[in-house]
Amino acid sequence: MADRGGPSIGFTREARQRLNAIRAVTYSLAFLFMFAMGMQGVWVTQGQMEAGAERSVHSAEAAVAGVVQGSGQVDTVRIGALLSANSAEGVAFGIADREGRPVVGLPSLPPGTEFRRADLGQDGLELRAAIDRAAIWRAALGANIASILFILALGIPTLASFFYLRRMVNRPAFALLDYAQAGLSTPPPTDMPEIWTRVIDRLTELKNTQAQLQAFLDHAPIGMSHFDPAGRLTMMNRYGARYFGESADDLVGRNLADFTAFFPAAPDQAASLLQNSLTQGRTATVETEFNAPTGETLIFRITSFPILGAQGEVDLIGAFFFDVTEQRRAEADLEQSRALFEAFVQNAPNPMALIDTKGHRMRYIMVNDAIARYYDMTPEALLAAGPRHIHAHFPEAKSVIAPLLGRVMTTLQSEQVDTPFEMPSGEIRDMAFSYFPILDAQGALAFIGNIAHDVTEERRVQNDLAASRESLHQAEKLAALGSMLAGVSHELNNPLAAVIGQAALLGEDLEGTPHADRIAKIRRAADRCARIVQSFLAMARQKAPEYRPVRLNDQVRGAIELTEYHMRAVNIAIDLDLQPDLPTLEADPDQLHQVIVNLLTNARQALETVEGDRRIAITSRYNRDAVILTVSDNGPGVEPGARQRIFDPFFTTKAVGAGTGIGLSYSLGIVEAHGGTITIEDSAIGTRFVVTLPVRDEGAVDSCAEPAGDARGRGRVLVIDDEEDVAETLADMLERMGLDVSVAIGGVAGRKALARGARFDLILSDIRMPDMDGPALYAWVAAERPELVGAVAFVTGDTMSNHVAGFLADTRCPVLEKPFTPASLGALVEGMMNTGVGEPK
Repeated sequence: MADRGGPSIGFTREARQRLNAIRAVTYSLAFLFMFAMGMQGVWVTQGQMEAGAERSVHSAEAAVAGVVQGSGQVDTVRIGALLSANSAEGVAFGIADREGRPVVGLPSLPPGTEFRRADLGQDGLELRAAIDRAAIWRAALGANIASILFILALGIPTLASFFYLRRMVNRPAFALLDYAQAGLSTPPPTDMPEIWTRVIDRLTELKNTQAQLQAFLDHAPIGMSHFDPAGRLTMMNRYGARYFGESADDLVGRNLADFTAFFPAAPDQAASLLQNSLTQGRTATVETEFNAPTGETLIFRITSFPILGAQGEVDLIGAFFFDVTEQRRAEADLEQSRALFEAFVQNAPNPMALIDTKGHRMRYIMVNDAIARYYDMTPEALLAAGPRHIHAHFPEAKSVIAPLLGRVMTTLQSEQVDTPFEMPSGEIRDMAFSYFPILDAQGALAFIGNIAHDVTEERRVQNDLAASRESLHQAEKLAALGSMLAGVSHELNNPLAAVIGQAALLGEDLEGTPHADRIAKIRRAADRCARIVQSFLAMARQKAPEYRPVRLNDQVRGAIELTEYHMRAVNIAIDLDLQPDLPTLEADPDQLHQVIVNLLTNARQALETVEGDRRIAITSRYNRDAVILTVSDNGPGVEPGARQRIFDPFFTTKAVGAGTGIGLSYSLGIVEAHGGTITIEDSAIGTRFVVTLPVRDEGAVDSCAEPAGDARGRGRVLVIDDEEDVAETLADMLERMGLDVSVAIGGVAGRKALARGARFDLILSDIRMPDMDGPALYAWVAAERPELVGAVAFVTGDTMSNHVAGFLADTRCPVLEKPFTPASLGALVEGMMNTGVGEPK
């Protein structure tokens, strides 16, 4: 704390020493002056008396000389009378003979007495006059003794009182002042008069009190200051001074205007606050921003109050200022947290409530909108209704909920329970409740929280899932069967390729002979097997959708061919009504094929429960910008209640084991991914599904017609395959196209053929070969024969594996899938020839 603005409570030690010296000299000089004035009277009297003595001597000499001269003799009696008449203070007369013996007068005089002699001229006698100056001084002193005693009576007590006061008052008083102004470590003065003992004790007590107050001010976590009525700072503690970046001693004495710069938001507010306390004598409080010297903006709470003097007037203006920045930030954070809590709770989808258990009375103090909706009330109205109304909707409130709440209050542990809840409409909902204790800072129970979850739909779903577990098991078996069929189909591709190829060649060779019809039958059967294998592969293939021009009618025929056996087995007739000039679709053929197969399979399974005529009608139409496919059956149909869920995953109307419930859901996803719709429509008999797909453009009618497959011409082709039958079949087909064909059995043999430096217009290689596969051979060609990279194409029966699919996607090489036909091979060769055979692409 600093305080240098008020009056000083004492002189400095040097000033007091100078003052004491001045006082001592003044008193001494005054005494000496008065005493000198008294002695001056003595000296004046002495002078006057000595002058009288001289006059007495002269008068005596003249008188004695006159007597002697007149009578001519020495008349001692008369002379003695004359001498007595002319005597004066301090003067003695006498007549002595020549030997100095006294004749008349001249008693014995003190040593050193001054003698004056006068010869009388008679008988050797002489007149002697003795002047005793000491006697004269004593006489003068005696004449002035009263004045001197008066002066001494005044001066000596004065000096005595001065030195007494100095010893008993001034010196102890100044010692006490030094002690009062000294620090706490300074001991009290010793060798003091006894009358000052109580003063020293009281002063020591006051110093201790001041030290305690000083420590309180210096360590108080609040700024303290006071100003005089002129607005000048007279005190500020250290806590307050540190906010201004200076010491308290440096700040004391500054004007109020020097501090207003720290309050830019309201510079006059602090001044008016102090002015109100000065003029109105009232305490006032304000909060304002404070710009600290560090650049930080704080929030100060300032309270000013009047400090009254002895007469009741405002002597000083006190001020407390407290940094409430963190408090306000905490309040803002708390308010934000409260708002966030309110927002989360009120917008939470789960019912939530807060129960106050103070006084062992259960009282709901918070419910959110979710729980209020179950009562068809607002949260405010539900709180006003009270616990009795809230618990009235729980049939098990007394038997389940009340004991549970008691256990939570006793054990302070969370409890969960499932219990029914009766809606105002009478509907019963299954609710899962969680009650948990909320403890205060001392660990005592303050509230009970409640979070509920409506598990009605979950229970329903669990029941549905339980019913569909068998369906899922069947789906897993079907998936395993599909994977196995895909493997079998892949193994069938190589022999099918040889069978189809050789049948096509025989058909050409035996055309017009009696065997041509048999060869045609063989080829039709082989083609059917190839289409079935391709369908299996398409169903089992897992790949990203590949959109390309697709003819819907071809996909319908392929799906019918795949399901034809099962349809015939249960006597189902299929009526086709396909519009021949449909525009092409931009679609993934495998996915579109699967959708049609799923619809046919659903229709077949529905018709298996119908006796008599069983029919499936399939129509395709073009309407404006869309192609519409309709699949209808004359089965039992779908109940209206089940239609809303017919496309839900795992929902099925079939008996357990008869369906998986995923076919229609999967089909809906595919159709919607293609930008179309699939719906179930009302039908007088059976079920009708309608698939609507957007067309690529209206002018794209039959734009994906099969290529002619005629690639006749000259060129050199290298066929590489580890299956000799497949390689020879390819060679035979290519030779009939007029091409010069070389065959290499296996990848190593193919590399050797290419290493000889021969130039080929087309390199047709298998991908999976045991000695050197297609990717390795392609890498070798790219490194050793880069001019032939653009002439490489692949023939494979495996396009399902990720390795092969990734390789083909990276190289972008043309691919001919097994089993192949002369037409598909011809299309590949023609495409390669037209893009510049032998040139890198």
